[in-house]
Amino acid sequence: MLPLLRGRVFHVTKEENFEDIRRSGWIYSKQQARLAFTPRQPENSYGCKRGWVSLYDLSDPTDAEIKEALIRYWFLRTIRHESPQVYLIVAESAWSSLISWKRASREVGGKEFFIPFVEAWYPGDVPLQLVADSLVVKGRRSPR
Repeated sequence: MLPLLRGRVFHVTKEENFEDIRRSGWIYSKQQARLAFTPRQPENSYGCKRGWVSLYDLSDPTDAEIKEALIRYWFLRTIRHESPQVYLIVAESAWSSLISWKRASREVGGKEFFIPFVEAWYPGDVPLQLVADSLVVKGRRSPR
């Protein structure tokens, strides 16, 4: 998965939640707790507290930064026996509006949850017009 996502910014949700997003035309920030892909405490999440949509920004972190985020936060995990995951690729035209993890680090340090190096936020709800592409990933059982 990582080679497909390097150089991109994306939001991840379950396939059934994507259907709601598709129908409404929006990724709503208020749905973050329901749409969250990584384990986090929504009440202590930097972006959720501000009404922002959480994204993963792999547009410029180094290999070492991505590795650290993967090891510490397992942010690209797939969950067995769950529905497929949909990766919504954010259009480059929206990147200048994104809020970086560096801002979170300056403002709150470790007092609120965020994923260093790879997390970013869109300030408000994301219109589906800012989604340039999507990838559907279906997990499968590994043979034992």
